[in-house]
Amino acid sequence: MSRKNLLSLIKLKINAFILAFFIIASTNNVTAVNAPSGPLKNGIFRENIRSVQFVREGWDFSQPVLDLGADQRLLLKFDEFTEGVTNFVYTITHCDAEWYPSRLVQSEYMEGFIENPVTDYAASVNTTTKYTNYLLSLPNENVRFLISGNYILSVFDEANRTTPVLTRRFYIVESSTEISGEVKKSTFEGYKGRDQEIDFTVDYSRFSIQDPRTEVRVVVMQNSRTDNCLTNLKPLFVRNNLLSYDLSRENVFAGGNEFRNFDTKNIRMNGLGVANIEFINPTYHVELRTDQIRPERDYRNESDLNGRYLIKNDRVTDSDLEADYIFVHFSLQMPEPLLGGEIYVSGGLSDWQCQPANKMKWNFESKLYEAALLVKQGFYDYQYVYVENGSIKIDNTLLEGSYVETENDYQIFVYYRGFSSRYDRLIGYRTINSVKR
Repeated sequence: MSRKNLLSLIKLKINAFILAFFIIASTNNVTAVNAPSGPLKNGIFRENIRSVQFVREGWDFSQPVLDLGADQRLLLKFDEFTEGVTNFVYTITHCDAEWYPSRLVQSEYMEGFIENPVTDYAASVNTTTKYTNYLLSLPNENVRFLISGNYILSVFDEANRTTPVLTRRFYIVESSTEISGEVKKSTFEGYKGRDQEIDFTVDYSRFSIQDPRTEVRVVVMQNSRTDNCLTNLKPLFVRNNLLSYDLSRENVFAGGNEFRNFDTKNIRMNGLGVANIEFINPTYHVELRTDQIRPERDYRNESDLNGRYLIKNDRVTDSDLEADYIFVHFSLQMPEPLLGGEIYVSGGLSDWQCQPANKMKWNFESKLYEAALLVKQGFYDYQYVYVENGSIKIDNTLLEGSYVETENDYQIFVYYRGFSSRYDRLIGYRTINSVKR
């Protein structure tokens, strides 16, 4: 069977799945994904919940971080595959620095009701896939934050309050410290050429700390990823109200590679990375150009969004409601299948998760790893990552390579808990870029 015929067969099978899915969704008997135990994390726990975005208002690619008491808002957007409306409600939980619920009652960290409805929604317009778009702004007339720290937003179906349909982490910061730093080539011999070292200082001269080594905790993330963040860094020295994290091994990340990307903002023409677009009732299928592995290629300076995506339909005025859902087909050329692990399409388009929906399968006839993801029109970053069997560690360097020149964002969070404190305060936040100064 030719590759073209094989793709057509795959698309027909996928379309059969879509029809079955929407029949199930229309009866509200939607498959649920079990919420994990342990620290509270970002998650989507219903298959018909899509395109979850949680950013600061006016900043499409921002972290969900607000200054305590400032006139700022966070915006949550998500779609539900349905032709009707679901009554969603939300709750907000304060967490410690490790994302376990704090031992506080709600009135200590937030003014407002324990539970509030999501009341802003609208149906999609002129799309092949019917969905309802929901919007929530925080804080609002029902919610006001009283203290800094980590927070979890949980959205529930009013008919089932036991398991959320989605959860999102966010941060309220009191800017009581000054963070400065830089990203440079790793100075440790074993990491040279591929890894980046994040050196930074925390100035707490405006904040009283009795024992900085035990009362302060810092977390460093790369491109907002939570799976590989650094959480147990200790300062090299403490001097004159300054914590120095000028380390050589503990503060090192693999530089990785620039993200691959594709453009589906206009499905009437082949955008960046697109080889072919075809409509097979009831939806569009976008076939991307076949990708090659990049571990031994020279670094190429290519612009990306550091794993994020932008929802956009160039031919309409309101992309939230008029951008369509499309199946995007990925293919990765390999000499043979990898034994001992799985390959996933990763990035914001997969919610940074490694799940069956974004796992690639080896095609013995075409000698390609293949996957098809249902996404909303727009501009997307992605990478191919590897996860060994029995492991939860995500390796984004085996197939993509790692270079010290790669442009990355690093987020630094500074937490404080005094000897008699009952919760972790977030007293500092800063984003440092590996290229921009």
